[in-house]
Amino acid sequence: MKILTVLVHFEGEGAPMPDAKGFVRSQATGTILDVQNEGLSAEARIECIPGQASFDTMVFAQDGQFWEAGRVDFPGIGSHLVVETRHPGRSVDLPGGAAAGSIAWTIIGGGGRFDGASGIVTGNFTARSDGRFFDHHLYKIQLPVR
Repeated sequence: MKILTVLVHFEGEGAPMPDAKGFVRSQATGTILDVQNEGLSAEARIECIPGQASFDTMVFAQDGQFWEAGRVDFPGIGSHLVVETRHPGRSVDLPGGAAAGSIAWTIIGGGGRFDGASGIVTGNFTARSDGRFFDHHLYKIQLPVR
């Protein structure tokens, strides 16, 4: 098995969908902080993913729980991941209308260098009352042996 570990710090904004109660579109750009290769051949290694990552997801939130699905792009290598939650994330309210929480997404596919990817992404975030959020993602990307 080949595993790529990527750590990204995102900053973004969530905006409620006007005609869909409980749904929020979440968009962010992030800085890639670290990349580690486990069991990758020299040809498959990704020593650095240049530039930034971004994501665009749809979130359904209800009673401190939320489900999310969407796409994470890594434009520096022309690749992306498709993610979804299988279990709800959780958040807690903080003073002043802020919130903090965590979630785990399942990687259900990808494209470019991540074609055929699977794995898991964990995220921890804080959000302000104006919809801005700060998010750290840790990706454990399983890549097919080729």
